[in-house]
Amino acid sequence: MKPKGIALIILAFFAPISIFVTDLAIFFLAIIWLFEGQFKSKWNKIKSSPWILSLLALFFLYMVGMLWGTNHQGADWLFQKSALLLILPILYTFNFSQKEVKYSLVAFLSATTLSALIANLINLGLINHLFKYSSIFVKNWQIPAFMNYIDHNIYLAFSLLITFLLLFYGYPKKKLRAVLIFISILFLLSLYTEKGRSGQLAFSFIFLFFFLIAFWHKKSIIFLSVLAIAGINMSAYFLSSNFKKRMDSIPIQLTQLGKNKVNSLNTRYYLYKYSFEKIKEKPLLGYGTGSFVKEFSSISEHATKTIAGVHKTPHNNYLFIWFELGLLGLVVFLCIFFFQLKAYNSLNQGYFRMIFPAVFLVIMLTDTYLQNHNTAVLYCYLSFIFSTYSFE
Repeated sequence: MKPKGIALIILAFFAPISIFVTDLAIFFLAIIWLFEGQFKSKWNKIKSSPWILSLLALFFLYMVGMLWGTNHQGADWLFQKSALLLILPILYTFNFSQKEVKYSLVAFLSATTLSALIANLINLGLINHLFKYSSIFVKNWQIPAFMNYIDHNIYLAFSLLITFLLLFYGYPKKKLRAVLIFISILFLLSLYTEKGRSGQLAFSFIFLFFFLIAFWHKKSIIFLSVLAIAGINMSAYFLSSNFKKRMDSIPIQLTQLGKNKVNSLNTRYYLYKYSFEKIKEKPLLGYGTGSFVKEFSSISEHATKTIAGVHKTPHNNYLFIWFELGLLGLVVFLCIFFFQLKAYNSLNQGYFRMIFPAVFLVIMLTDTYLQNHNTAVLYCYLSFIFSTYSFE
């Protein structure tokens, strides 16, 4: 196997496990891409893709965004996170074989399965958190296995989409189907025994979209799928203490909305509210790259307390882009996903492939997933998979 194929497999395996090794794999892929040459053909391929051009245009806007506004203290952090998106044009212009792509997908699912298995064992109290065994693991109770639950549940949700596709289109052998069903159950158990609501929301949409597309002309099956996802969530409510606590907290926090109460919903409410207030002052170009924290804090003392030295974004990708790059940046950002959906629609099993960016658009309402290391890598890798792999 060629070095680029090995680097892709390493990237896929360690994406759910280790940021350090993932970054090393990205670095080696970039080096291989540069030494491979063929820049003219690569550029021609990029030029033929409005999707990839839109992504590069967003990165260019972040650089140009340094020219306006007076506060750019967060620019270093933002460029560090946004630069991860450049792995997508690199993967897109490599000529990987279907065998290499398949092995990388097997590696990705294997690592996610290992992560889900460990998380389930920890959640069930059968083993301790990993940092109890070795100091190489971060001492953080919010990490179910190798990454924070906020990211882990997103990985689980989209891994379930992959297993659905593999079960629906390929792998007719009974043993392989049994393995896919087993790991799907493992993913589902881990997903609902953790705290992350975004992954659970993503899975609900994935489940409904998948069955809607697969059984469009069979209304009875669609109806049963709605009942099934309702049943999964109801069962989780009674069987998972974490899920129950999170669901029970919603109506309580809604009654406290806009009041002087500190809770996750109120924090997000004020992050959105104050962000809108600032956006209305400069809607077209925003405040410039890396300006969010400083500009947001200038609103009031309460706004400063809302950020609390922790939040670097408004926990909404659309508001974040609009805040810093204005309406121009938001349009370019939306073009990425518009053209991605259009590109997938032209492929075999196009509607199924479109589920990934469609659901990613939904979850970006709840957090800045393209400015987060783990989920940015996930977006790039799975975007490549859904544009390349046959699933046959």
